[in-house]
Amino acid sequence: MAELIGLIPAAGRGIRAYPYTQRIPKSMLQVDGVPLLQSNVELLRDQLGIRDIRIVVGHHGEVIRDHFGDGSGHGVRITYLVNDRLDLELPYSIYLGTRDIDTYCCVILADEFYVGSNHRDLLTSPYESALLTCALIDSDNPKYIRKNYTVTLRDGAIVALCEKPRSVRGSLMGTGTYLLHPRASQRLREEFDADIEGGPRDWTGWIDRQAAQGERVLPFHLSGDYVNVNSRDDLNYANYLIRSRDFPNRSKSLIYVLEGESEAAARPIAKFAAEPEIDEVTVVVRRTFPALTAYTHSPKVRTVCAADPNIATGDMVKLGLDSARGAIFILSYSDDTFVPSDVSKLLVYLRDADMVVGTRTTRQMIEQGTNMRGLIRAAHILLAKLVEILWWSFECRFTDICCVYRAFWRSTYETVRVNLTTSGVEVFPELVIEALRARKRIVEIPVNYYNRDLESPYVRSKYQSTATFLRILGLILRKRGQDLLRGRKRGDDP
Repeated sequence: MAELIGLIPAAGRGIRAYPYTQRIPKSMLQVDGVPLLQSNVELLRDQLGIRDIRIVVGHHGEVIRDHFGDGSGHGVRITYLVNDRLDLELPYSIYLGTRDIDTYCCVILADEFYVGSNHRDLLTSPYESALLTCALIDSDNPKYIRKNYTVTLRDGAIVALCEKPRSVRGSLMGTGTYLLHPRASQRLREEFDADIEGGPRDWTGWIDRQAAQGERVLPFHLSGDYVNVNSRDDLNYANYLIRSRDFPNRSKSLIYVLEGESEAAARPIAKFAAEPEIDEVTVVVRRTFPALTAYTHSPKVRTVCAADPNIATGDMVKLGLDSARGAIFILSYSDDTFVPSDVSKLLVYLRDADMVVGTRTTRQMIEQGTNMRGLIRAAHILLAKLVEILWWSFECRFTDICCVYRAFWRSTYETVRVNLTTSGVEVFPELVIEALRARKRIVEIPVNYYNRDLESPYVRSKYQSTATFLRILGLILRKRGQDLLRGRKRGDDP
């Protein structure tokens, strides 16, 4: 078996994925908390045994360098090559990565995502007998096939390729995995060395030309799932694929922020622990109290006591999230207004999102006499709509950004944790805002909102005040102002 070198072209601007690529290259967009580029580095390493990997950088290349360094932290050796001629397209990046090597090279495009693929079987394919080997995968979506390329097969070889075909016949679709014979690198080098401006611009067209000239181009049939990430919808679909694959096995922690020191405040702990989908209940308290012990005997329940009994609510939330062990976080609060049965609903939507936020302002799930009413409801809707308007290009739709009851992935929290600056209850809308700023997908769904106080026609909270409203309003305006200022400094459209 010949020695393989890995090559990942990651220089493009990612215009079709804007605004996700406003400050990072498309290859650093995250799927399940892992950058696309890292997934492909690990694929080359783990499935093909490649340790020498070349990455061609360009747009926001410093982000890639900062993340990977020399590659030692990922068990590989990474060499960076800079493409300062992005107008010369993908063939030029591949030329830069292969122009000084004389061995076989596996190319994987940086903006692609593979789930459960059989790349390791490339090692036993007859790639040494072909100028190029192109990985193909079956797809039942003609629209998706039209976004990629198709091939014509004859006697087990590829005799023609068509980029973004107008009509689709069959289910076979080309992917961005290629295995290059040293002669393929040499041919590409000869064309660019002879005339850099006259070199090929279309990679699929260049391979098609080689096949038309009689060169042997072989197919390799991939299994598993594949996404060519060119838009936010593609990114969301990639997240859905990987998360749905083993969702039932992902550990789930419910973080219960216990403010009061009463039996009524502690009582819901046992109800949440009884939910079969919850693996752990992390109870965050300022101090322990006698009534608490009756509800924390379950092996699922773990109590986290703050070092400072005067800790603010927002810091309690962050303490609980930092202490939780699950891959999925569900956040709840001790006013006994939320019901454990809604956990399953939050989790259903989380398969397709980075964060699922409950809303108490819609009528669909409201029990008679328990609705958030009057000025309080109007104030929550106003704050939510302000966020929606200020971050309009992010396609967010909210009616209640302050609802405590929500579910999100640990990877989402780890991404935004450093930017959570508030100590009070403003942390709840801040979590939503920071997830938006991190380009995370947020879904809002109605949740039950019960009034346990028989003496009051609606839910009362000490935080439903003008002062709290103004602090949250100031937080929203400050965060958006930071985005605008940063955008002007970078010349971006924030």
